[in-house]
Amino acid sequence: MQVRVTTYAYPWDLARLGVERALREIVDLGIDAIDLAATYHPIDALSPRDGAARLFTSPRGAVHFPARPGRYARIRPRTSSSETCAVWPEVAEHAAALGLAVNAWTVALYQPWIVDAYPDCARVLPSGDPVGSSVCAANDDVREYLATLCGDIVDQFGVRMIRLEGVMPAAYDYGWLRPRVLVDVSPLARALLALCFCASCTRRANDAGLDVVRLRRLVQGAITAEIDDARATTAAAERAATLDADAELHAFVIQHERASIELAGIATSRFEASPSPRVSLSSWTPYSTLLGADQNALLTELIDLVDQVALFPEWSAERKRRFASVASDATHAVELAVLVAPRGARVLVVNPATAQKTAEPLTKELADAAALGVAEINLYNFGLLRTRDIRDFMVAVRTAFSSSPDRDISR
Repeated sequence: MQVRVTTYAYPWDLARLGVERALREIVDLGIDAIDLAATYHPIDALSPRDGAARLFTSPRGAVHFPARPGRYARIRPRTSSSETCAVWPEVAEHAAALGLAVNAWTVALYQPWIVDAYPDCARVLPSGDPVGSSVCAANDDVREYLATLCGDIVDQFGVRMIRLEGVMPAAYDYGWLRPRVLVDVSPLARALLALCFCASCTRRANDAGLDVVRLRRLVQGAITAEIDDARATTAAAERAATLDADAELHAFVIQHERASIELAGIATSRFEASPSPRVSLSSWTPYSTLLGADQNALLTELIDLVDQVALFPEWSAERKRRFASVASDATHAVELAVLVAPRGARVLVVNPATAQKTAEPLTKELADAAALGVAEINLYNFGLLRTRDIRDFMVAVRTAFSSSPDRDISR
């Protein structure tokens, strides 16, 4: 079995470095594919390449390929500079000549620019306050937009893979620029704060016969109680048990999870190219503590829609094994990938639910990936690392997988 190595990359880095030169370096380093950002969330990124460190900033995120506005319905793409967007056709042209595969790295919900232009698409906290950084998977305009966008990418550039990131919502505070939370927010309160009460979610719940007014009151009361006393008390345990036993709340949580599953299916439903690109999913859920025994069944529904599932370094070994098990039981072949952000001999671990960063041994992360039988290692990120960093990383990958049975990372 071969193990591929791909690298995430930002089009603005390639624009500055020169597309053909950068792609040749990627190929020379032994990398099989480039995961080029088609859409991206807000970022401030420091690139160490070509002398002086360079900064790129995108305060509200954007679309980074030359999207064709006439194809879209209500939500029209907000594109970045023409210089950045022009990288996409140039990459498609040169990558083909170099034998380098091109994947479209596509962020789904964490798109603050959409909230700015279309406020009704925002997720809404149980309090009624809109989230300024993320749109809702249940919103029909969001679904139409993402489906059109993915089809637009495939139609223009014939990418090998659509790499969907974040079709599930993250935690309530994910993406806050300068967060101010001076109280303890328990895991249960964090999960409840991730529930959306936007017009779309409310309508879906009403259509399903759920008492949304009661649910909102229940959720708000539980959040308040959890924050008032975030310690592990008898009252907290009783509160969690009461919520677990509430059938309507459980149905409401499942509705949220299924909205994202539906979004993943809709997003990849309009590919006109033949053969169609493969679909990879980077997915997490803020509702793990609320889903109970239904979690694996819903995960199966999601994985059945894709060809690849990307695992994250911060996940526990048990969670990685669970994803691997569900993928192995899918109705079609679903491979595993793992995202790795190296820092020398260590790997940067960023928890998508909390944005907290830690560092773990790179050798252990790669050994764990080999033991799981992953088919692909996704390196983060070409423009943010030095050439020698990537070279050292490739040596570490060869070492980890050459010592694993039936593994071969030859190109």
